[in-house]
Amino acid sequence: MAVSNFIQTIWSKKIQDDLELKCKLVDNCLRDYEGDCKFARSVKILGVGEPTITAYNSATPLSYEAMSDKGQVLDIDQQYSFSFLVDDIDKAQSVPGLAEKYQEKAVHGLAVKRDAYIATLIKGVTKNVTTASALTREAVKDAIDAAIVALRERNFDEEGVIEITPAVYNLFKNELITLSTDNPEYIKKGIVGVYDDFKVIMSNGLAKDSTYAYCDVRGKKAIAFAGQINEVEAGRHQDYFADYVRGLDTFGAKVIDEARIQVVKIPVKAS
Repeated sequence: MAVSNFIQTIWSKKIQDDLELKCKLVDNCLRDYEGDCKFARSVKILGVGEPTITAYNSATPLSYEAMSDKGQVLDIDQQYSFSFLVDDIDKAQSVPGLAEKYQEKAVHGLAVKRDAYIATLIKGVTKNVTTASALTREAVKDAIDAAIVALRERNFDEEGVIEITPAVYNLFKNELITLSTDNPEYIKKGIVGVYDDFKVIMSNGLAKDSTYAYCDVRGKKAIAFAGQINEVEAGRHQDYFADYVRGLDTFGAKVIDEARIQVVKIPVKAS
């Protein structure tokens, strides 16, 4: 029997919405450029240069400069798929909560891939880096403090976040102001407290190597992200007595303003 009542748009929207909730690092990116995120397409991020500020003299005519185009291109160059078998997709859709259970596994895997890509971009920032001297509470606090100061000295003036690994959180947690409410949405987003007016996000998706964990302090305008569930479809599998569901996620991300991010390298091992 062929699949007859698969509701593609509902599955696509549900997976997309759940991804928005699951992704921690992506959530702290600029999302103004979603558009039509087909693979191998690109999105133009608009930007202009800063005008020159000069002393004014009423006896001297003003000179006018052409504003430079600081636009950047965000390539949609990442794509990941999921596919699984369901005994009867029409029946699964009719049982309350069952379709969501099937989608949860796919959403988790896609969220990991999205956040992992953002983590590689954070690790790749080499211009603005603070390195903790040791894996201790004092050294971690000193490094995060220095990163915040470095951001503010670059005229950082937006809402920001501190993104740390579970191991770093374990050392740093006593420095945090506890959130005033046990907001479940905050918990889902990994928000574990506030430090110096920055929300603190704990994520296991941040990049690590044998020497450092690559944490960061940043604002949303540091990294741009655009992503979309492009395809979700179902059919009868030709080799199994079951229906298949498969989907495709495409996205791209780019560091568009390094002045708005300070990477904090934390040793992964005690000295």
